[in-house]
Amino acid sequence: MSQKRILVVDDEPDFAAIVAKNLKKEGFDVEIAYDGVQAMEKIKANPPDAIVLDVMMPEKDGYEVCKELKESDEYSDIPIVMLT
Repeated sequence: MSQKRILVVDDEPDFAAIVAKNLKKEGFDVEIAYDGVQAMEKIKANPPDAIVLDVMMPEKDGYEVCKELKESDEYSDIPIVMLT
């Protein structure tokens, strides 16, 4: 079985790095996006198995990203953990 891939989305690089480090320690393949626009680009290019999503971000916040994904037939099944 291949490694599960998680996309961590947070506009604070230090926090994103801490979350990514802990997920990698648990055996996940982790990718980071620093805002909602970048997250959507990465999701469309290579959909992750799950997303850890910050709520408060510039440009496109976590609620907008979540809404867009859940309304999409292609991405609605991706589990999302919201960080507040």
